[in-house]
Amino acid sequence: MKVHRVVQMVGLTNESGRLASDMYELNDKMYRSESTNEEIPISHMDFQHLIRTFLKLLNKVDNLKGKIETLNELMEEKDDIVHKLLDRPRWAESPTNGHRYVFSEIPNDTEGQEFVDTCKKYLNKPSYKIRVKGQHLKKELYGQGRAYHGANLGDSTHMRVYIDKKTGDE
Repeated sequence: MKVHRVVQMVGLTNESGRLASDMYELNDKMYRSESTNEEIPISHMDFQHLIRTFLKLLNKVDNLKGKIETLNELMEEKDDIVHKLLDRPRWAESPTNGHRYVFSEIPNDTEGQEFVDTCKKYLNKPSYKIRVKGQHLKKELYGQGRAYHGANLGDSTHMRVYIDKKTGDE
């Protein structure tokens, strides 16, 4: 039975003999059928089809509500992470992804030594300490076992500079 027939029958059984006026205007309201991909007036839909369509739309709304709740939870989690990151001091250290040394391949000559001395001069000494180690054994010293535990500064062609954060009372 088509919807416009159901509206007429229900209207006749009503005390006033009519339904609300918008129930008689369902011929102007269109529904796009997913199976035929055509628009049809709601009044021309079969009553059972109308009920099934309504239930299908309710299911879509429920699914959408679930997705919205999930999105809201994700947004709250993101906001918490952003607030934690913004509240963290800028100087807070993050783990290094590479080597522990800050400078490498510094030539072990007067110019390199001047660079290291300048680093030491301007270092924030209450918070950090600086270490200088040898890098690359001089060619004439190869095979003598001098670099078994790392090259001495005097036996190296280059230097590495390590800057470490001080911990506790040092």
